[in-house]
Amino acid sequence: VVMLGQKKYFLIFALILITKIMFAGQRKIPVDIFLMIDKSLSMVEYGKFDSVLQWIENEFIDEILIEQDHIFIYSFYENTEELLNLIIKGEEDKKKIIETVSLIKPDGKYTDIGKMIDFIREETKRRKYDHRYKILILITDLLQDAPWTSPYAGKQEAFESPYLKYGRTIKHDRWYEIIFDIDSIDKINSKVKQIYPNIK
Repeated sequence: VVMLGQKKYFLIFALILITKIMFAGQRKIPVDIFLMIDKSLSMVEYGKFDSVLQWIENEFIDEILIEQDHIFIYSFYENTEELLNLIIKGEEDKKKIIETVSLIKPDGKYTDIGKMIDFIREETKRRKYDHRYKILILITDLLQDAPWTSPYAGKQEAFESPYLKYGRTIKHDRWYEIIFDIDSIDKINSKVKQIYPNIK
C-alpha cells in the first residue's frame, strides 16, 4: 500500500508540472515542444483529422505556444518523419505550423505508437543538455496497428504503455491530446525505481 501511495504521489507531481508548463498565458519560459501527429488511415474516419486541424489553428497556436518556443513537428504511422523544426519568433512562424500540419495526409497503413515513443525519447535525450523543458504532445486516436516487424506488433483498440500513464490525456472528437513533461517523467521514474525497485 505504501509503495502504491508513493507511486501515486509522483504521478500527481508529474501532472501538476505538465499543467503549469503548458498554459501559455501563465508561463514566460520557452520550452521545446515535440508535436507528434498520427497520420494513419484511421485518423480520416469520423472527421478526426479535420478536428485536429481546427485544434491546431484555434487552440494550440494561441493557448499553448509562446515566442521562443522551439517546435518540432513529426508525423508518425509505421515510421516517424520530421516535418518542421522551428523557433517561434512571430506570426509568420505560427502560419508555418498551420501550413505544415495542413499538408499531412492521413494515409499510413500502420500505426506504431510504441515505436514512436521509443523514437522521441531518443531524440529528446540528444537535446537534454540545452537546459530547456521538453514537452511531448501526442495527437492520436490510440488505435495501435503495428506490423509484425515491430516490437509492438499487433492491434489494440486503445494502446497501453506504462509511459502513457504519466501523460495528461484530453479527449477531443474521437482523438486524444496526450501531454508529457519528458524531463520530469524520466527523473521521477529514476527516483521511484531507486526507492522502490519492485515498482514497474
